[in-house]
Amino acid sequence: MKKGSKILGRIISYGIIALSVYILVGVMVQKDEFYIFGYRPVLVLSGSMEPYMETNPIALVQKTKDIKEGDVVMFRIDEDTRVCHRAVDIDAKGNITTKGDNNEVADFDKVSEDMVEGKVVARLNFLSGLISKFR
Repeated sequence: MKKGSKILGRIISYGIIALSVYILVGVMVQKDEFYIFGYRPVLVLSGSMEPYMETNPIALVQKTKDIKEGDVVMFRIDEDTRVCHRAVDIDAKGNITTKGDNNEVADFDKVSEDMVEGKVVARLNFLSGLISKFR
């Protein structure tokens, strides 16, 4: 019984280490192609999605164009800037109206399908305090 629990403990430890390295490297690299199994970690810098996502959390983004109303979508507004906001409306052409949960009004510009990079499937808000200390 002791040997089995030691093996399980090591597997869990190595899994946590691997996940930590993946998140750290993914946030530092911030390259478009840094998707592993269709997912990538990103650092969210603003508070526009509070309370859903605090300022400076890590968000796990799934690479997909399949966006539905209510999803938090990551999209590119220029070469260097990505935004994570909630899809509040999708028109017949597939253009998405987005809004930060903490913003009073929806974003002025609609998001076209080619601007979409994926949707947020998980967020690590518990890391935001730690990340804020190192920024």
